[in-house]
Amino acid sequence: MKELIIVPLICILALTFCLGGAAYAQEEDGLPDPGITPDSAFYFADKWAKQLALMFTFKAENKVQKALHYAEERLAEVDAMLAKNRVSEATEAKNEYQNCLAIATKSMERARNKGVDTAEMVALAASKHLGFVNDSIAGAPENAQMILTQTRERARTCQETALRTMAQGDPEKAARTNLMLMERQLNRIKAQVEEPQATRLQEELQEYERLGNLGEEISQIARGLDKGTTVDQLVGQATAYHLQVLAQVHQRVQEQAQQAIEDAIQNCIENHERVVTELKAQDQLGQVPEVTALPDEISEKMKQRASSGEAQRK
Repeated sequence: MKELIIVPLICILALTFCLGGAAYAQEEDGLPDPGITPDSAFYFADKWAKQLALMFTFKAENKVQKALHYAEERLAEVDAMLAKNRVSEATEAKNEYQNCLAIATKSMERARNKGVDTAEMVALAASKHLGFVNDSIAGAPENAQMILTQTRERARTCQETALRTMAQGDPEKAARTNLMLMERQLNRIKAQVEEPQATRLQEELQEYERLGNLGEEISQIARGLDKGTTVDQLVGQATAYHLQVLAQVHQRVQEQAQQAIEDAIQNCIENHERVVTELKAQDQLGQVPEVTALPDEISEKMKQRASSGEAQRK
């Protein structure tokens, strides 16, 4: 009986050490195959094998890469267990996913202390995870939503930590990465405009706003490092484009979702105006448009909102 357990365990360990570090780059378009899942009698062996593989990966950047790949496997396990309505097993996989992200984050910081930047890798991986979870959470049953929500919060924390870490070393790179993620999020928003239900669109907008708030933090870090001008120019050019996209979405979206789009437009306008003011004070406006053009209908609504806000403040 012992031989029946030991032999598969040795095979799992061997495969994990040989393949664990290389597989991450091969799974760009989707999650990897979950492989051994928590409902298997051999799942304990899979857990031990991954723990040992990480323990004996001493180079910080390699540990980041391996931990991220294992995190994706665990996320695939969550999906597989929820598809079978195995809530307890999905929770176990979720906990393992969170552990993997914690290891990736800690190893990212160790790598940074040694002069190696892995923050972008972590931020992009977390973004991929968030996209999958956000797609899965829509319409999921209540018990599944709780697990997916916890998974999403951990992925968000990981992403935010990575971008803040990146900003401390290279705020321009952090700003570019964050703006790229915001643009991806805009694409997800555009994909939702024909949906009859506004809930999903509002969730995607909240994700966009979260990244926008994170961008504000990056800008503040950049100013503290005397690198705010370049970052403000990047943000100013990007927000002008974002406004155009949001205006297009507003014209196509269902009426019940227009308010949420207008909120995003208003925040984007305020951010753009702040950046323009900062750059004009330094005579560094460059290619950033001073005024952003919006369709007349939306422009009028924004003016009405501004006037209403001023009246309420008085």
